[in-house]
Amino acid sequence: MTSGLTRYVDVATRFQAREAAVPAWLARLRQEGLAHFERLGLPTTRDEAWKYTNVAPIADGAFAPVSSVRDAAELKAAVARLALPGPRLVFVDGRLAPELSSVEGLARGVSLKPLRDVWAEDGAWLAEELGQRALAAEHAFTALNAALLEDGAVLRLAPRALSETPVQLLFLTRGDAPVLASPRVLVVAGEGSEATLVETYASVTGGSGPTFTNAVTEVTLGDNASLKHYRVQSEGDSALHVGGLHVRQGRDSRFASHAFALGGALARTEVHVALMGEGADATLNGLYVGRGTQHLDQRTALDHAVPNCTSRELYKGVLDDRARGTFHGLVRVRQDAQHTDARQQNRNLLLSEHAQADTRPQLEIFADDVKCAHGAAVGRLDAQALFYLRSRGIPRAEAERLLTYAFARELVEAVPEGPVRASVEGLLAPRLPGAARTEVTA
Repeated sequence: MTSGLTRYVDVATRFQAREAAVPAWLARLRQEGLAHFERLGLPTTRDEAWKYTNVAPIADGAFAPVSSVRDAAELKAAVARLALPGPRLVFVDGRLAPELSSVEGLARGVSLKPLRDVWAEDGAWLAEELGQRALAAEHAFTALNAALLEDGAVLRLAPRALSETPVQLLFLTRGDAPVLASPRVLVVAGEGSEATLVETYASVTGGSGPTFTNAVTEVTLGDNASLKHYRVQSEGDSALHVGGLHVRQGRDSRFASHAFALGGALARTEVHVALMGEGADATLNGLYVGRGTQHLDQRTALDHAVPNCTSRELYKGVLDDRARGTFHGLVRVRQDAQHTDARQQNRNLLLSEHAQADTRPQLEIFADDVKCAHGAAVGRLDAQALFYLRSRGIPRAEAERLLTYAFARELVEAVPEGPVRASVEGLLAPRLPGAARTEVTA
């Protein structure tokens, strides 16, 4: 692991030398990120937070960021298949592809811009916001993202702005080179504003080599603001992926996260939500579907810091072949957070005797007037239900497919009807039992 750390430090050092013409505050952010990464090191299974996930494939890979987008025109067909109606920014191997992006249709008071444009136009504001939710001092991969920070997106909502059309960020990887993509997303929602953001991660057909995506998203919700956040990860079967979502909620704000982890050889998604204003409400939904030898890791942390907040969390895993899924969910209720109402559930469906699920729901409660509960379950398809379907003439493979979809349906239907749900269903269908074993890519 030490050699892997040295390799990434060298990559970040060369990158910072190459990308030296940046504002002083950004250079400082990068340098601090590199220093924290060197101090923290790459995590190992001896670290409690990474107990079930070995990052050796990341440590051993010769990944490096690209300097420009190559032949983006050939990706138009992929964008056409994955893009949602409405404004979007498209990134290829971690770099913005302007010719594939469009911000037409943005609602009044809503701004969607590339990160580079914002630091050129409003660097003082960006310097105050970037890195405030996702702390490089606490997370090794967040620190690495900061050390390599160069491209990404900024979504700003003015007070009481209403964006009825989903805003999409589409991140594509080619897989024809060992690319390290480090996108950074910043969302700042003013008081009383409302929006829907969709982050889509996918590989492009034809590239079968490993890639490493290390993505970080920071969200700040003002008082009474509302954000629905969808994260769909369907990268190729050789891809490596680490994603962090860090949210701070103000008074009476509403945040809903819907995370779908479908692709990647090794993929970990972390969601950290701090409920910092009374009356805040958070919903965390997640579905991870693995097959082959995939390793899909989900970690969530809900911090109830003030009284009268509510959180609901439901994560489900569907695991076939020799796939392994892990879930670690922490709900912390601080001493002053009286009248907290928190519920957490994790359920896993094993479709093979070789599949494995690790689940660890966790409550840390320091207040005495709360309503909190958690639970976890790991099981197989209902034998009686399977027998019933087969007795009605349904082939076994189709019966298993129907029952598996019924298990996942609760999370799919939590997405309102429309283009986002249709996209999720289209990417999920090939991952269910009985489907052709092809990569879910662009």
